[in-house]
Amino acid sequence: MRSDTNAIQDAKPENVKVMVDSAKKYGIYYGIRPTQKELDYLIKRGNKMNKRILWLVVGSLMALSLVMAACGPAAAPTAPTTPAETTPTTPAKLGEEPTQKEVVKPSAEVPKYGGTLVFNGGDISTWDPSRVVTSAVINLTHQELWAGDWARGIAGGFGTKETDWGAGNNDLFDLKMGHLVESWKWTVDDSKDQGTIVYQVRQGVHFSLNTNSEASRLVNGREVTADDILYTLKRATTDTFAYVYRSNVELRNIDITKTAPWEITVKVPISTLISVISRLGDTMLTSPPELVTKYGDLQNWKNSVGTGPFMVTEYVPGSTVLLLRNPNFWMKDPVGPGKGNQLPYLDSVKTINLPDVSTRQAAFRTGKIDFISGIAREDAPQMRKAAPELIRETSSTSNQGRGTPLHMRIDKPPFNDVRVRRAMIMAIDFNSILQGLYGGVGQIITFPYSYIPEYAELYLGLNDPEMPASVKELYTYNPEKAKQLLKEAGYPNGLKTEALLTSTQVDYYSILKDMLSKANIDLTLDIKDSAVVNNQRDARTFNSMITDTTGPVAAFYYARRLQGQEGNHSFINDPYINEAVTRMRRAAIFDLHEAMRIYKKDIFPYVLEQAYAIPDVIGSTYRFWWPWLKNYSGENTVGYDDPIWPQYIWYDEGLKKSLGY
Repeated sequence: MRSDTNAIQDAKPENVKVMVDSAKKYGIYYGIRPTQKELDYLIKRGNKMNKRILWLVVGSLMALSLVMAACGPAAAPTAPTTPAETTPTTPAKLGEEPTQKEVVKPSAEVPKYGGTLVFNGGDISTWDPSRVVTSAVINLTHQELWAGDWARGIAGGFGTKETDWGAGNNDLFDLKMGHLVESWKWTVDDSKDQGTIVYQVRQGVHFSLNTNSEASRLVNGREVTADDILYTLKRATTDTFAYVYRSNVELRNIDITKTAPWEITVKVPISTLISVISRLGDTMLTSPPELVTKYGDLQNWKNSVGTGPFMVTEYVPGSTVLLLRNPNFWMKDPVGPGKGNQLPYLDSVKTINLPDVSTRQAAFRTGKIDFISGIAREDAPQMRKAAPELIRETSSTSNQGRGTPLHMRIDKPPFNDVRVRRAMIMAIDFNSILQGLYGGVGQIITFPYSYIPEYAELYLGLNDPEMPASVKELYTYNPEKAKQLLKEAGYPNGLKTEALLTSTQVDYYSILKDMLSKANIDLTLDIKDSAVVNNQRDARTFNSMITDTTGPVAAFYYARRLQGQEGNHSFINDPYINEAVTRMRRAAIFDLHEAMRIYKKDIFPYVLEQAYAIPDVIGSTYRFWWPWLKNYSGENTVGYDDPIWPQYIWYDEGLKKSLGY
């Protein structure tokens, strides 16, 4: 799901009218950027409307023209309005953010035990580990077969720094370490069209024991066995409620057997093996089978028993979750002054549900929570002001390499004609959006993925020497060329189309609507509640266009936006793409980097030429934390959707108290 800070929010109609009235009063007109004094006044009058929307409303012809049409004629401007853009403009390079990231230097401080990590966390929708792919809570109480190797990241300055385990959510297999399995090996047999993966289950790992929990007493802290892993894998691939069963059709009812006392073997067709490697390794949160036998499922938090570094001991629905240290946790600190120490260092972890953004930010500024993420660029200065010499931060212009484009159905008119699709994209001024919304700091995404360093080998950016000239033209704002393409496609007077959206997307797509109108494209914003949008997206019954994330770049080898049924919102069925994806998936089994190179050379350029979707523009977001979080450098997920970094950090309570918090 796309991060809230990468979407346009809070622009209620009544606020927009206040902004326009204020703009008239102050004489702020098209193309004239407001002063800070004017911005402050407008923000106050506009009910603290997001500055990004403010700038586009009062400083951009395209957004302001929409508002004026809704609110009546404006006062005559004292300066000429900005004329319609007819000269092609090329997109700017990616914005560069002034360096704020702390240079992590190894510290000689000896880690200390104790302390409670507190952060904002949403309410828990399900407690059954088989039904989630990631959870800031459940990933700390349960473990998967493998996860990212903390020591291969920054690790307090002592790691190898092959990754930062940050916003990229990378799933590079060579950066993994075993958790509930200590080793694995996969092979292929072309003569049988069979792929095989063999896991060696780690011995000496025990389930947590909380004597105050009936479910935990039932398990009694026993050792994890190969039968537990077998049960977990089979349940995930046969239970219709399980995440893997729902998300990976190809993994349903696969051949999973126990082939030795501590060995599990999985056999599948070769085309499915890459799915087994990624999904079974990194989404199998293991629970004791006897709990399912006794309670039917694991939806009740009181039945939560895992092998993770913490145990859930308290849950107030919609409010808080409290996790206490698991004294039987098996893992050791892998690197640094604490190397060999039993993990975790923290006594407890507490999550607080703070859905209101201002409340969340205030809680961080006053030290009530220890870190905060998803902060938009315009809000970052306020965070720094709390304690500019103390607060640490990191930033990213990519949300796991995701894009959230507007997918066009190519199986029926008008988008079955590539000229129409190209016209749609050429009518969008991406550079204006990047500058107006994000101050030039962000990415104009080349569908389907945004850039992150760990996957640079597959990425084809606008300034890449290998980017075809015809694609660069596609991303160049040129409404006149768009009109010409529409005429060639049989739409000399333009065309009408629609996009199915939720109310939270209206502001952003109103900007696109106005841009498209310059090319004689009449876009109707079909606003429905999220349940309707999700149902039509999943059932593939929407009329023309719909938005959806492309998924994290770490899952590039699934290519779900480019073929098949699930997630293929453009209804693509192209023999060339299908063949290239098959080669890419086969390469990924033994060499992810070769698979990336195939994607960049054979898939990316072709897909961009076909213009299947209108790409989006994303800005930078920030993560801040207080200096009493030690051995922490802004990590987010240690592996694929593995938010397990709290098990490695330590908490300096003395420092916090000395700073007055």
